This record gives sequence, C-alpha cells and structure tokens, in this order.
Amino acid sequence: MTTTPPTLEYGPDDAATPDDESTDLLAVENLQVQFGTYDGPVRAVDGVSFSVEPGETVGIVGESGCGKSVTARSIVGLQEPGEVVGGTVHIDGVNVHEASDRTRRRLRGDTVSMVFQDPDQTLNPAFDVGEQIAESLKVHDQPERQRLLDYLHAPLFASRSDWRDHRKRAVELMAQVGIDDPADRVDDYPHEFSGGMRQRAGLAIALASDPDLLIADEPTTALDTTTQAQLLDRFRRLTDERNMATLLITHDLGVVADICDRVVVLYAGQVMETGPTDRVLAEPHHPYTRALLECRTSRAARKQRVPTIEGAVPDRLGEQPGCPFAPRCPAAVDTCQEGKPPTFERDDGTVRCREGVVFGESDDDGGPVLEYGCGETQCAREDSSTTSDTATATARSASPPPRPDDDTDPLVSLEGVSKRYQQAGGLLRRLLGTDRCLQAVDDVTLEIAAGETLGLVGESGSGKSTLADLVTGLETPTSGAVRFDGDPVGAAGTRTAATLHDVGVVFQNPRSSLNPRLPVAQVIAEPLYADGWEDQRRRDRVGELLESVGLSERHTERYPHELSGGQLQRVAIARAIALEPRLVVLDEPVSALDVSVQARVLNLLLELQRELELTYLLISHDLDVVEHVSDRVVVLSNGEVVEAGQTERVLAEPSHPETAALVEAVPRLEHSSQ
Repeated sequence: MTTTPPTLEYGPDDAATPDDESTDLLAVENLQVQFGTYDGPVRAVDGVSFSVEPGETVGIVGESGCGKSVTARSIVGLQEPGEVVGGTVHIDGVNVHEASDRTRRRLRGDTVSMVFQDPDQTLNPAFDVGEQIAESLKVHDQPERQRLLDYLHAPLFASRSDWRDHRKRAVELMAQVGIDDPADRVDDYPHEFSGGMRQRAGLAIALASDPDLLIADEPTTALDTTTQAQLLDRFRRLTDERNMATLLITHDLGVVADICDRVVVLYAGQVMETGPTDRVLAEPHHPYTRALLECRTSRAARKQRVPTIEGAVPDRLGEQPGCPFAPRCPAAVDTCQEGKPPTFERDDGTVRCREGVVFGESDDDGGPVLEYGCGETQCAREDSSTTSDTATATARSASPPPRPDDDTDPLVSLEGVSKRYQQAGGLLRRLLGTDRCLQAVDDVTLEIAAGETLGLVGESGSGKSTLADLVTGLETPTSGAVRFDGDPVGAAGTRTAATLHDVGVVFQNPRSSLNPRLPVAQVIAEPLYADGWEDQRRRDRVGELLESVGLSERHTERYPHELSGGQLQRVAIARAIALEPRLVVLDEPVSALDVSVQARVLNLLLELQRELELTYLLISHDLDVVEHVSDRVVVLSNGEVVEAGQTERVLAEPSHPETAALVEAVPRLEHSSQ
C-alpha cells in the first residue's frame, strides 16, 4: 500500500489560516491560554485551531489536563483565572475576546449555550430547578432587560402570566431531556435530584435559549445509557431541524463515534490530529490517538488488566521544545525532543507530528509501520518496549480473583428493603397531609457474597445510590432489614466500630467528597484520626496507602484542587480502604475519567481486590465497565429489582425489557466502523 506524501503547510503555530469568506459558525485560530502560578505561567491551551460549521457536530477528545475544558470556556470568554494571550475566537463573525461585555452577554443568551462539566456547580442550590430553567428562558426572550429583581423568586416579583408561561416551557424542557414526572419535579431543588437528573437539568437550561451553537462539556457523564441515547437523539434532531452546531467535549469514544462528524484530538493543550470521525477512530494517524483507542476495556479480557498509557500529561510550564507526547510515545525518536512538530495538512484533516507519522501497512513481523513524510520508516512492533503492549501482556498473564462459591454465606444481604422520602409541598399540603412521597427503593431483596463484585445498574433515579446509602448506613430503610455478616445493621451512627471499619465508600464525585481545605495526607488520614490512631501510626499507614494506589510522597502536601481527576479518584480509594474494610461501595468510580485514567483506576481496583480480598458493590452507568469487573449484575428500575444474574448472561442475553433497552442504547466504536 502506498500513500501520497502529505503537504506541509506553515501558518500561525503551523496551523492553516481559515478563509476570510468561511461560513464557520465557530472559528478558533491559534488560541493560547495560560494560568499564572508561583513557578511561572502554565500554557493550558497552546495554539489550538479548529472550526465548527452550522449543523455540524465536532468532538474534542483527550486525557484529563489536555486543555479541553479550558478551550471550551475560553470560547465563550469564561477562561478566568486563565488569560488569553494569543489567537482569536469568532462566533457568528464576532471576535469574542475583543467584544464588549454587552455583546458577549447577547451571544451567550441567544447564539451560544454551554453545558458545564459539573452540574453541582452549575445549579444554584437556593432556587428550585424549574425557576432556574425559567431564568434561562427569560434571558433568551429578553436579553437586554435583566434586572436585580429578575434574579429573585420569580412568582413574587415577575408577572404571573410570564412566570406561568416560563414554568410551562420549563416543564416541557424537563420532559425533553428525560426527567420523569416533570410537572411534579419542577419545584424540586437540586439536592432532591439524583446526579444524572441534575445533569439533565443543566442540559435543559442550556437548551432553553434554542442556541445556534451548543458547547457541551461532558454532557453525558452521569447519565445511564438510555437517557444518554435520548439526549444524543435530541442533539441530532436539533441539528436537523434548526441546523444547530455542537462542540462536544467527552471522554466517551462511543459517544463520539455515535454523534460526531469530525474529531479534534488534544494533548497538552495542542491539537494532535483532526479528521472525520469514522477515519480517526478506525485508522488513527497520530500515535497518541492510537494509544487512546488501545485503553478501552474491550481491548482486555474480563477481570484482566486494561492497556494504559504510561506516564502523565505534562504541565506546560513556560516554553518547552519538542513534541509534548514524546516522553510517552513508543514511536518517538531523538528529533521528537527538539523543535516544534509541524502540522501536516491532509485531504481529510491534520496530523501534528514529527515527519507526519501515518500508520500504514504491516511489516514482515506483523507490527504496524510508521510512515514518515520523508519516506523513512520505523517499525513499532509489539514487544515489551511499548508501554501499552506491556500492559496487554501483563493482562494476559494475570489471573482473575477466585469467584465466590454459590453456597458462600453472604457478606451483605437486603431483605425486603424499601425507602420512601417525603417531599415538602408547602404549608397547606403539610396541614392537609397531602405531601408528596417519593418511593426511591421498593421491596429490594439481594445478597452480596464475600469476595465478589456485584454490579448495580439502571437509569438515573432508579434508586442505585439510595440502595448504596442503605448498605453503608447513610440512610435507614423505611421497611425491611439490612444485614452484615448475618447481623442486622442500622444507620451509621448506631453501628459498632468494627462494622464501620468493614465498609468503605468511594463517592460519585470525589472533588465534592474530599475536604478542599486539607492536604492529601490529612484527607486520607481522616478515618484513621476518627478511629483514634496515634500520629506515627497514621503517617506510616498513609504512606502505605499512597503506595498501594500508585501515588508518590510528593502528593501528600497537595490540596484536592491541585490534583487531576484520576489522582483525586486514587485519593478517594486510599481513604476508603484506610481501615481495611471488607466491603467497598464504588459509586460511579470512573464516570468522569478519560479512557486512559479509567483504565488505570480499573486496574488498581482489580489489584486491590486480589491483594486485600475485597468485596465490591459497583454502581455504574457504563455497562462496559460493569461487564469488565463484575461477577454478577442487578438491574434496578423505579426502585425495584427487575433482573439479576451472572454478568455474562444478563448483558449478553437480557430477559427484561429494561435491561435490553440499557444494553441496546450503549454507543460502541465497533458499530460505527461496520
């Protein structure tokens, strides 16, 4: 097979300058954003260029710390505390960073909307969800008439007819993003919603303005597969009906394959590769893109190690020569450490790599050949020198943990457990005794055997996290019994110290569950301190825990905001196993992580389970993760168990329509390439 040598084009930061007559709705050219630190400026975005046309969906992928979210925020002028030090961003022909505040407000209220990564930071806990959606509708309808009173309680200070109209439209938007019983939930506050429902509320707020451009930063992270499929279908309808453009930032390559027309691959604030989705995911040209695709759970056998990319995304402190991926790249040569890699313009996109690396034919030994623009070749054979292939070899040699026997006594059992919540409905409803009641868990009976991993799946709001809270004692059942080692247990405050030691928890959002005012060493030591451990013993144990989760001593004095998502998750795991529990509850442990970090965390969890003989209760919307690590799976719907059994059988041959819908809705790369 022969390939036409790519043409080398030079422009600002080696990126082609868009045509002045371009019809792009969004045009980002040589964008540079930096953050000031004590050690000097960090280049979070270092010369990013791409465009989005009306009706087009462009995906941005890359590991945590590659500059995806900073790029998205900078597009709408929300980069602070970062500073745009170079390049331009044009939205509908308007230079965003040279526009007045009034013009930027108009753009945000009418032309562009953004879905932020963390719904807990997007939603105001002091206002009900319906009011917050209505506020977005008001800003869109009357962008120049925002007053102080408009931000106070709408029914008191706004026109009653306007409020009724906005509330009705808010209910419609809630229904469109998949929130059940929206008319009953419109007055609920964010804390009364599950994580997935809060994510959907944030989407409703963004879609309220009928934007021409939607910037969605991890919009499906906390969503189950069926709700995710519904939202992706809504994005498609908006694209078809309104010619809406979408810039989608996600770590889920299946979502990219399902909805995106083109892909932009970022690494260390630079564009490594661009091109049509089908081609980039099926035939990646850049070594980094190929390495990302190798980190999927589908690349490893069940319960085995997943291939990973060794090393970490570098902090771009000041000017640094060479390709930023070179220290981790199996195809790197000496010249990759020097100078700035050029960008090669190809018919279907760009590749930023020394000599324009393109993966072509296999050599005689079966290894993929790296073809260079100058005609030279280098073979990247599968041997122990390549980091991802090393992980694959290790995966094949590792043995899975022994599966529990069918007659093993359960470590945890739930017997007819139900949980109902009273929802406040105002003074009149309380006096009349007509307060609404939410049935979160309904007559659930299940067992978790010692040493196994039980996967808990279901749509958002199906009761998964509530069930986990009942197991840990953070909630008490309205009826039924929770038993640990055969003994009934109640709320955490009534459990014995020994029982408390036996249960560890990794919460859904590690950033919100870790004390931001404490350094890592103290965060991990919190349960040890509460248990009365002496200082030296605590320090020794913290050191052991850091080593067990793959963190170095230099992390001990860092604060949570100084850590990446993967590092935070490791800290949360270290704290959860500090008191040597027998059961660890994992609530979405990898949902917010990119594929490379996700692979590392999954490998860590499997290793810890083997070494410490742990039992896991795993809650996840990612069925690929559940399939990879779980022995059995339980499917919840509306608080009830609708199906349970061995993971292979349930996910391969589901017998309940709810399970079948969840499995069918999973977006997969393999489907897109067929």
